[in-house]
Amino acid sequence: MRGLLRFKHVIGLYLGLIGLLPSCLPIPQVKLELELADLEVIHPVNLIRTEYVVIPGYQEEHTPDIYNKAYYERYYISKTSTNTILVLMPGIYGGAGSLDLLARQLVSSNDGLEVWAIDRRANIFEDRSVMKKSIRTSNPYLAFDYYVKNYKTPEGFNPVPPKDIAFMGYWGLEVHLRDLHEVILKAQEQAPRVLLGGHSLGAAISGFYTAFDFGQGKTDPGYKHISGLVLLDGGLGRTGGFDIKLESLGLGPLELFSGVKGLEEGKDSPYLTFALNPKMFVRRDVLILLGYLKPKELAPEGLYPFPLTNLAALGLSEDDQYSSSTVFSSSWGQVFNAETAGNLTAVILGGVEGVRSQSVTGVAKGASFVDWDQGDLSRERSNIAEVAKSSSLIDTNTTEWYFPIRLALDMGSLNVRLDNAKGYIPTSQVTTPTLAIGAGRGLAPDARSFAAYQNARPGSAFSTYNLPGLTHFDIVQTANNPVARLFNLWLEQLN
Repeated sequence: MRGLLRFKHVIGLYLGLIGLLPSCLPIPQVKLELELADLEVIHPVNLIRTEYVVIPGYQEEHTPDIYNKAYYERYYISKTSTNTILVLMPGIYGGAGSLDLLARQLVSSNDGLEVWAIDRRANIFEDRSVMKKSIRTSNPYLAFDYYVKNYKTPEGFNPVPPKDIAFMGYWGLEVHLRDLHEVILKAQEQAPRVLLGGHSLGAAISGFYTAFDFGQGKTDPGYKHISGLVLLDGGLGRTGGFDIKLESLGLGPLELFSGVKGLEEGKDSPYLTFALNPKMFVRRDVLILLGYLKPKELAPEGLYPFPLTNLAALGLSEDDQYSSSTVFSSSWGQVFNAETAGNLTAVILGGVEGVRSQSVTGVAKGASFVDWDQGDLSRERSNIAEVAKSSSLIDTNTTEWYFPIRLALDMGSLNVRLDNAKGYIPTSQVTTPTLAIGAGRGLAPDARSFAAYQNARPGSAFSTYNLPGLTHFDIVQTANNPVARLFNLWLEQLN
């Protein structure tokens, strides 16, 4: 008996020690990388058709009827029945063309799926006449002369004067949500299942859509019109909905614009005329055309202070290794035949992530010009040639030259929960199944990036993933895109 008691005492002591171990020793965290099979192509990409569609939009009372329209680029396979339409909203300063590569991968890997990529209404102001002529004639230098060399001259491109589109000061979040709703209603007429998604700021707009009440005399929130929500490197709490209540924007004693009231009264430009202005986006579109149509030719004088190829000029403008922002960049390759130095701006803006960034100071000794190398696609996640090709579209482009300041003000003034927000139901009432995917080197680098929005919707079916190595732009343009594979798996689970 005494031996049995001793045995029980030893066993009890042993179990007690085991119980104490978690508080004394570190418990290993099991790490499991996300493994996805390569994207299976069902429809060859050359079978994908596109159509630029214009439909009546929200009738904003201060705006001429000609501009109250909604626009989208439709991607589809002809002679196949459509069972699902995914409506995609681009990010800030983005046009429908920024989603071209992703849209094609999604359509080619699904039976019965169409993708409708949104152009926001401000895209209508863009004078792309010479861009289109350059594409049709394979002569990008026509666009260079018109948009860059002769910028703001009688022979060249002149941005729309702010006073001529002062009504754009009323183009806030509600206007854009109601435009989007018209597209969703159109999609409902053509398919039994409609999904909504967005990239960056577009993800936040999509989140606001789900809670906006479109009812007239009854509650009719947006989420009741869609079967699923897809967020790509953005969402409420990350790229929209901060409860900022920004009344004006200034730099020291200098007031840059006076806020909503100033916009509505026409006192301020409705789009940015400093920093991120039309000139910057027009230049980017020209670089894309040069890199696509004449990649090996030397870039026109004036783009850079040293000779380089057109492809190198495009690469230097956005690649993560040379950009001032490692987040808002693409991993496209690297220069060769170049003298390089550090990139202080990238370090200031990106911290440790910016340390590997460089600036090109000139041509290497013994070389005639700087050129570009795509590099290994397992490390350089996007193919610069494919991106340039997919960005050189007749119907639309990758940028938004005249982004409405009012939209940004409205989005920032709302909080994530939307409690007591006029015109919205609380976020907690939104029950739409949601797929949230962040870019490991982008705006949503880990699961915490979506935590605010997820916590505002307790009980919802909310799937979150992170894709290491991708920048903010890579997530919508990388080859064999894991976003498309995750979307396809998630789509199979929707009722």
